[in-house]
Amino acid sequence: MLHIILGLFCIALGIWGLFDEYYYVADFFKGGIPVLLMLSGLVATLAGFVPPGKKEGSDG
Repeated sequence: MLHIILGLFCIALGIWGLFDEYYYVADFFKGGIPVLLMLSGLVATLAGFVPPGKKEGSDG
């Protein structure tokens, strides 16, 4: 029950902060998108280089 109350409080606080400080939030996301794209590209590239592991003793 405590987790639900804290979760709802955090959601309400986040919505209030989004509307109150809209330009700061927009700047954060504008600056974070290129970093997110670089990290996801790195993960995709590494996923292409690393071979999948073999499954041993699978039942079926």
